[in-house]
Amino acid sequence: MRRSRTFTLTCLGGLMLAASLAAGGAAGPAGSSARQCPAGQVSRGGTCLPGDTEEFTARQVADALKKYKLTAAMAGVWVDGQRVSTAAAGETMTGFPATTDMRFRIGSVAIPYMTTELLKLVDEGKVALDDKLSRWRPDLPHADEITLKMLASASSGYADYVTDKAFIAALYENPFRHWTGEELVRIAVSRPMARPPGSGFAYSHANWVLLGDIISKVERRPLGEVMRENVLEPMGLTETAISSRADIPAPVLHGFDNERGVFEDSTYWNPSWTVAEGAVMTATLQDMAKSFAAIGEGKLLTPESHELQLTPVVKVKGDASFALGLPVVNTWILQNPSFAGYAGTVAYLPSRKLAIATVATQGLGSTVQNASTNVLQAIAGHLAPERPLSLG
Repeated sequence: MRRSRTFTLTCLGGLMLAASLAAGGAAGPAGSSARQCPAGQVSRGGTCLPGDTEEFTARQVADALKKYKLTAAMAGVWVDGQRVSTAAAGETMTGFPATTDMRFRIGSVAIPYMTTELLKLVDEGKVALDDKLSRWRPDLPHADEITLKMLASASSGYADYVTDKAFIAALYENPFRHWTGEELVRIAVSRPMARPPGSGFAYSHANWVLLGDIISKVERRPLGEVMRENVLEPMGLTETAISSRADIPAPVLHGFDNERGVFEDSTYWNPSWTVAEGAVMTATLQDMAKSFAAIGEGKLLTPESHELQLTPVVKVKGDASFALGLPVVNTWILQNPSFAGYAGTVAYLPSRKLAIATVATQGLGSTVQNASTNVLQAIAGHLAPERPLSLG
């Protein structure tokens, strides 16, 4: 059995494919102060950016559709919460065009939502990042060595269940199967440790399943309720929904996948294996960007916890590090999930208040794992080539 290519939800799948990113400005609210910009650029929200930003964004989306053989692609740029440009190309299904208000699975984009809640619990004095896993799960191996911070920074050392051949075989055999968190954790801990606890980066989906379980235990209620009331609503994410089942609220951007040897609609494959139950979400392009702006600005946290969330903990590769629930590259924060035919990338640069979000769905003959990262890279590079962000 070959290893899953796009089924894997690792946030670093597209990250390692990218070569460079760059940040730029975007449109601000009416009445914002003007700024003298070089020829060919305009001032938007006090930031200079190319005058053809909208046209360039639309062109990159349309070109990606052909270049990467996608079914659909979309992208958007915002600065300080204000829309600069959004574009969509392709179809959600034959004869039905994709639109930027459609909803899709966001996968690992929800992981920093969980670390935001974790840090809220730290702010409230209910937990500490140095608390041991054994406080809640003494039955697990190395539980007295692994801390909450290690879980949140992908450095617990646990193996990743999505690289287990038996798991992948079962997933391919029945992609509609509902997986429980306990099933997934047991697969991970039955395998040899990827590395000693706290010794460095070792991405494992089990970290997020365990983190969600712990948050639920501390709050003494289902994780979904906690995430909705403590994170999604305060961030103003009105188009983000939680469900570990296969449903997606309309309008739906359909996903397609060819991993099982046939090109098929994968929209309603069960996503329960991807992250903790209660953190499996769908959203729109705008909500995805809005959420990372909120995280990047520390909207829900104390200044101390906000700094902790964005501070790199372990080195990944090149200039990329992993903080609490998200990669950080040269002060950009980002996530780029790719699984079951869906691919997305969202990035935020706090110093510029710049958010970029892209989405792609595989087409017949697609070979690129996460084309959305390539689209984001091109748009960001056009906006501000002076801020290259090497991902090595």
